Amino acid sequence: MTKRILVLGGTGRTGSHVISKALAAGISVNVLARRPEAVTQKHDNLTVFTGTPEKADDLDAAMTGCDAVIATMNNARASDSPFAKIVNSPTLLTDIFGNVIAAMQKHGIRRIVQLGATGAGDSFEAAPWIFRQFIKRTNLGVAYRDHEGVEAALAASGLDWTVGRAVGLGKKTGDVTESYVVNGTSQPKPSMQIARESVAEWMVAALDRSDLHGKTPTISVV
Repeated sequence: MTKRILVLGGTGRTGSHVISKALAAGISVNVLARRPEAVTQKHDNLTVFTGTPEKADDLDAAMTGCDAVIATMNNARASDSPFAKIVNSPTLLTDIFGNVIAAMQKHGIRRIVQLGATGAGDSFEAAPWIFRQFIKRTNLGVAYRDHEGVEAALAASGLDWTVGRAVGLGKKTGDVTESYVVNGTSQPKPSMQIARESVAEWMVAALDRSDLHGKTPTISVV
């Protein structure tokens, strides 16, 4: 059973829910944050490290004592608009995960759950038409290619990894369902949206699910 995790992306809109859900589940949490003051939760089992996963030494310190990692990072744009300017390197996440994988191997940590996106990898053709248009025609495509780089790095890592390819992050709550691409379509058919809190709850629960090792399910809600 997972006892302590490192959360990457913990100051983000999904990562903050991951911290809360993990603490509520009795899991101790380390968070690596550029701005530690942005971690608003207070808890005896929460430890905040100042730094960035772009630096191996920062990751090394924050990962000490952990037995799993949850990552909710994204390659951000200047705003939520799919046409907004990319503010980072187009391979930011892929580069970061090179550090993450190396640090996990150094510390003997095998389990990682990463937040991905439906439409990445083999789920592209199975994604709704509007998703595919945004990926092909807007700056969302840069983030999706970076997610695919992360998936490829994890697949080659030898770790016990899972990527939850979330549908559109919105307000829809409910029981989380997992869909897989079969013969070019996602079965069962996912909904269009999922609430960030539901994503976080699924990611924490996924930590101790060996049936998800090496899997990339699309996650949505009923």
